[in-house]
Amino acid sequence: MCCGAFGISSWRGANAVDSVVMLDVNPSLSMTVSSKERVLSVTPFNQDAEVILGDMDLTGTDLDVAVNALIGSMLQNGYLSDIQNAILVSVENQDAAKSAQLQQHLTDTINSVFQGGSLEGAVLSQTVTESADLNALAQQYGISVGKASLIQEVIAQDSTLTFASLAPLSVNEIALIAESRHLTTQAVTQTGTASTKAYITAEEAKNAALAHAGIAESSVAQLEIEFDSEDGLMVYEVEFYAGGTEYDYDINARTGEVVNFSREGGISGGTTGSSGSYIGEAAATAAALTHAGVSEADTIYLRCWVEHDDGRAECYEVEFLAGTTEYQYEIDLYTGAVLKSERESHSVPASGSSGPHIGEAAAKSAALTHAGVSESDASRIQVELDRDDGRTLYEVEFHVGRTEYSYEIDASSGAIVKAEQELDD
Repeated sequence: MCCGAFGISSWRGANAVDSVVMLDVNPSLSMTVSSKERVLSVTPFNQDAEVILGDMDLTGTDLDVAVNALIGSMLQNGYLSDIQNAILVSVENQDAAKSAQLQQHLTDTINSVFQGGSLEGAVLSQTVTESADLNALAQQYGISVGKASLIQEVIAQDSTLTFASLAPLSVNEIALIAESRHLTTQAVTQTGTASTKAYITAEEAKNAALAHAGIAESSVAQLEIEFDSEDGLMVYEVEFYAGGTEYDYDINARTGEVVNFSREGGISGGTTGSSGSYIGEAAATAAALTHAGVSEADTIYLRCWVEHDDGRAECYEVEFLAGTTEYQYEIDLYTGAVLKSERESHSVPASGSSGPHIGEAAAKSAALTHAGVSESDASRIQVELDRDDGRTLYEVEFHVGRTEYSYEIDASSGAIVKAEQELDD
C-alpha cells in the first residue's frame, strides 16, 4: 500500500506543472512543463502558432526537443528568417533561481539552433510573474503573457507608445522600435540584433521626408529619426525644424512613401501614393491659393490632404479661411489643375477667427486642465486645427487608462466649446 501511494505521488509530481515557457515571434504559444522538463501541454494563441504546430504532438516530449522542433518549423514556414530574426522567450516559475536558469538554458538552446541554420538571430528573454493585469491584457489582445510583459516594459519607458499599437507587431518589430529609441531594461535580456533587412535605411527615410518638404538638410535642426508603427504598419518617424517650423513625417519603412505628415501651424495631411508620382501637398496648396488670389500669410486656417474613394486616391482637398471667406478646392493629383472650387462668405468673421490662434500647446493645456488630468498621465495625445460651422477650433484627444477624452477648443480664446469622454471597448 505504501509503495502504491509512493508511485501515485511520484507520477503526480512528474506530471504537475512546474514551469510555463512562452515563445513569441509573430506565432505566439505557451507550453506547460514538468519539473523533469517534459512538455505537458501546448497552447497556441494565434493562427500563426497553429500553422507552426501543424500536426505535431509535443506532449511528453523533452523541452529541448520541443523547442528545436518549434524553431525548425518557424524557420521552415518563414516566420524566422534573415529579415525577421527575433524571438522572445518568457519563463514563469515560482522559484526565481530556477526560472532564471531555465531562461538562460533556453536562450543558449535557441542560439544553437540559429547557428545550425546559419541564421544571425536575436533572442530576447525574460522571466515573468503572472498577474491579473497581465492576464487581462494577454486575453484582450490574443497574445501570450510573455509578450504582454515585454510590451509593458517598453511603453513604461516611452509614453508616446501604446499597448494597442505594439500588440499586433512581431517581436522583431517591437525590438526595432525599442532599439531605435534607445530603450533598455534589466528585465529583458537580448543577444544579437533585430534585423532591419526588410526596411529602407534611416538615411533613406530622412531623404524622403526632406524631399517632400522641399528643404535642404543644411537648413534643418534637431533632426530625429526612429521606428514607429501606424495601424500595424512599420514607419520611420522623422521630425525636424526648419525656418522656425516643426515638421513631422511618417515614412513607410518598406517603400519610402510618405504615409502622414504635419507641420506646426501649417499644412497637414496623409497619402498612400508615391511622393514621386503626385505633385505633393505643398504644390496643391499653392495651386489653390493662386487660384483664389490669396497668400498663405493671409490665411487663418489651412489644411491639405489626399482624398480617397473606395481606397483609391482621387484628388487633393484644400481648405482654408481668409478674412470672412472660407475656400474649398479639389486639385488634380498629377497636374495641379483646379478640378473644383467653392467659397462661402460670412457676414462677420467666424468666432475665433479674427485674432491669433492660441497654439496647440495652449489648446492641449486647456483640455487637460478641464479634465483634471496631468500630461504625464495621458497617452495618445492628438491636437489638430479644424473648422466646424465656420468656427476655427482645436480638436484635442487623449486617453487616460481606458477612458478617451475628446475636446473642441476655440482657436482664438481657448474656451472649451465641447467636451466628451467615453470608456474604450
